Amino acid sequence: MKNVLLSLTLAVATCLSWADGVMTPAHGGVMSEAKSGTRAELSTAGNMLMAYLTSHSNEAIATKGAVAELTLLNGTEKQEVKFMPSGANSLMAQGKYKAVAGSKALLKVTLPGKATEQFRFELK
Repeated sequence: MKNVLLSLTLAVATCLSWADGVMTPAHGGVMSEAKSGTRAELSTAGNMLMAYLTSHSNEAIATKGAVAELTLLNGTEKQEVKFMPSGANSLMAQGKYKAVAGSKALLKVTLPGKATEQFRFELK
């Protein structure tokens, strides 16, 4: 019986540690994680281009003072889009853009006092 309880405890602990690694978009977008563990969700909901930043454990990361730029690739077409802070942990695109299913995107974000982080996406 002790062995069964020990095995069950280890199985539950393993499942909980895996659950932390799941990236579930909260805004209907696509997710990416930088090498540092910072996560970004890129969303095109409501005809707006937004990026939301969270930690590896899904805690909001403040975007106040952040500088960000998105490079959109549609076939051979390349477009640069500037982002501005737009809320507690979000960034909003400034200007016109073409983001469609199949577009590839590279988001570069620099938070105050931090190194630039990169996120890669493929829009659905």
